[in-house]
Amino acid sequence: MSSPNSRSNSPSDEEEKAELLLIQIKKEEREERARREAEQRKAEEEAEAAAEARLAEIRRKKEEKKREAEEKKRKEELERRRKEEESRAAEAAKKAAEEARKENEKKKAEEESKAAEAAKRAAEENRKKIEMERRMEMAALVRAQIERKKKEQQLNSPVSETSTVVIGKKRKRVAVVVPSGDPEGGDPNPGDDDDYIESDTDDDEGPEEPQLHLRSNHDAAGLQKIKSPVLAHPRRLPLQEQANENGEINLQEEMLRYLILRVWKLEEEKKEEDEQEEESEEDRVKRTGDRKGKGRKE
Repeated sequence: MSSPNSRSNSPSDEEEKAELLLIQIKKEEREERARREAEQRKAEEEAEAAAEARLAEIRRKKEEKKREAEEKKRKEELERRRKEEESRAAEAAKKAAEEARKENEKKKAEEESKAAEAAKRAAEENRKKIEMERRMEMAALVRAQIERKKKEQQLNSPVSETSTVVIGKKRKRVAVVVPSGDPEGGDPNPGDDDDYIESDTDDDEGPEEPQLHLRSNHDAAGLQKIKSPVLAHPRRLPLQEQANENGEINLQEEMLRYLILRVWKLEEEKKEEDEQEEESEEDRVKRTGDRKGKGRKE
């Protein structure tokens, strides 16, 4: 005898169950397919996102490298400019130092030249001063010797007269011994006026060279005399007119004339040099002032 379940498992029920099972299987297949598709889409999306992220990372790194390269280039350019500026500054400082050194050397050379010139002028002035003093001493010695000889001559001569010594425009009366052969003081050679030496007179034509006119003692004993003219000067009377009848000339008197002329000439030369130095100093000051004025205008 069959059970109720057996009766229920009829063919129609089996078919229905099979249909339900098929529907269930198809549903599961659809779900599985949908799941797989969703997973695939998700994987694709993830892969795409990863690719995009990787691409973005690559781009970022590329941009970063580019920025680093640009920054490095900028720094290198700044460093190059800094070095160029330092080089130009060093060159300018070197040039300025060289110019300052040359200017200092020039000033030093000018100062040394001025000092040497001043020392040279001082030495020359000192030399001239010593030379003038020596010549004046010699002139004084010769003058003293002549005075001593003339005093001795006056003691041996009965008559004496005076003559005029002209130095520039100054007159001085000096004693001149008259030859013993003419005790009256006349001309030892009457008729020959050139034997007497006349003194110069003052004029208004300015200072002349000093002239000392003294008549030689024809009969003086102990005085050195020479036969030939010496120490001739164009502004004095010819030596032949100053000689005695034997053609002898008093050497001491000629030396005195020469020394007085030399002293006078040295004084005149020194005066001219002083005037020239004053004029050159004024010109130098004027030129310096002109240069300063020109510099201010520029």
